[in-house]
Amino acid sequence: MLNRDIYQKDPSTRKLVNEGVASVNDDQSSQALSVLRYELDTFVCDGQYEKGIEVVLDKFLHNLGSRNEQPGIWISGFYGSGKSHLVKMLRALWVDSAFDDGATARGIANLPQVVSDQL
Repeated sequence: MLNRDIYQKDPSTRKLVNEGVASVNDDQSSQALSVLRYELDTFVCDGQYEKGIEVVLDKFLHNLGSRNEQPGIWISGFYGSGKSHLVKMLRALWVDSAFDDGATARGIANLPQVVSDQL
C-alpha cells in the first residue's frame, strides 16, 4: 500500500492552490476567493485545530452576555505550525464567508458537530 492510498483525495493529482501558505487579509478578488474556497474544502478540523477553534468560540460564547468586552486570544506555535491557517479558517467560518454561487464557508467546510453548534 502506498501513502496516497490512505487519503480521501489523492495528493499526487492535486495542486496546493495556496502553495502551502495561508494569507490572512481582506482580499475579495476572484483569485483570493478561489484560494479561500479551496482551503475551506480541504480543511481538516480535528486534533489541535478542532480544539483551538472550540476554545476560541467557547470563550467568546461564555463572555457574550456577561461582560462589556471580550478578552483577547493568543495563538502561538512554531513557524509553519498552522497559526495563520487556523486564524484564516476561524475568520471565514465566524463570518460565514459567502461565494458568488451562494455557497458559504460553513457549508463548504467539513466541521465536527461541536464546532458547528458553537458557530
